[in-house]
Order: sequence, then C-alpha cells, then structure tokens
Amino acid sequence: MKILLADDHALIRSGLRNELAELAAAVDFVEAWDAVSLRHAFESHRDLDLALVDLTMPGMQGVASIAAVRGDFPTVPLIVVSGVDTGPHVQAILRTGAAGYIPKSALPQVMLHAIRLVLAGGQYVPPEMMRLLDDEAAAASRSAAPPPPSAADAGRLKLLSPRQKEVFALLAQGLSNKLIARQLDISEGTVKSHVATIFDVLDVHNRVSAVAEARNLASKAG
Repeated sequence: MKILLADDHALIRSGLRNELAELAAAVDFVEAWDAVSLRHAFESHRDLDLALVDLTMPGMQGVASIAAVRGDFPTVPLIVVSGVDTGPHVQAILRTGAAGYIPKSALPQVMLHAIRLVLAGGQYVPPEMMRLLDDEAAAASRSAAPPPPSAADAGRLKLLSPRQKEVFALLAQGLSNKLIARQLDISEGTVKSHVATIFDVLDVHNRVSAVAEARNLASKAG
C-alpha cells in the first residue's frame, strides 16, 4: 500500500506515519510539504492508494487546489486533513470529489476508521460535521421557496432510465460508486456516468445533496 502524506509540519507527517503503519503489513509513505511537492508526488507516484492532504500548506489555495488535484488525478482517493472545519468549507471540499474530511483534532482510532472506510470505497465526514451540514441544509430549506408539487417531482424521476433508478436507490442508501458497481454488476465508470445524469436531473451537485433529495422525494411519495 502506498500513501501520500501532505503537510508542511514534519512532526504531523511523522505522527501520521506511526498511526497509519498498521493499515497493512507493508505501507510505503510518500511525503509532500507544499503545493509544488504535492503535485510532484502525484506525478511521480501513479500507483498511490490514498492521499491525505492539508489545505493550508505553502502555495495552496484552499479548496481550489484540492479541486485541481482531483481533476488531474481523479482515481486516487483523497482525504482532506485540516483544522478548518466550518460547514461551508467541508461542503466545498466534498464537492471537489474528495473522499472525506478528517479534522486534525481527530483521535487516532477515528482517523484509522475513516481511512479504512475510504479504502473500502466509502466517504467519511465526522458525525458532528454531518449534523452541522444537516442543520444548514434544513435552515436553507426553511428559507427557500416552497417545493414544487409532487407531480413535478415524479416527472423528474421519470427522466431516469430503469438502471439509473437502481443506481439512485443505492446512492440514496449512502453507497459509494464502487459498492454500487459491485451490487449491480456494472463498471465503476458506468456508475459515475449514471450518477452524473442523476445529479443533472435532480439539479444537485454532490452526493450529500442527492441523498437529501432522495429522502425528500421518498417522503412525498409516502
């Protein structure tokens, strides 16, 4: 297993190496300490299994830098490890396609759990941050215009193919693309294509919003 540790503090990288050594019998660590070395690490090690990246290294432009890395190296699961933990910030991180967010204050056991979840194809957001995102989504919903009638909602779902509806149902359960592909016996690339179509039809931009919309439609159907 090869893991990229990107943080401008050597002590933090050292601590992460010690904590993550138990993930596998042999773990090879690649290190970066600023935006330049981060990109060099991605370009030089095309076989990375995971990347843990700090938002505030020298040369980084916050979420924009994460989005750029995700765009150029989309197959490497990337977890942001940061002390910046406001709701909008985490939402922006997840919109880049990052596999998760771990606060630097997290306990080692929590970090290992999060990383194992991501390596299994899932996405990790701390429970307290998920509650904050839910609260913000609820507040936004209360201030938004009234929802369209159920007939319009049903019309949107009719735009989906039978297979896309199957993907949508599993997406609503919180399954990752990899797990959806495994359950439906299709390629992960096909799942990504269906998910993109679902996002367009529902007019959402990330999985969190898609799951929220799925629950909304389910409640109206009930």
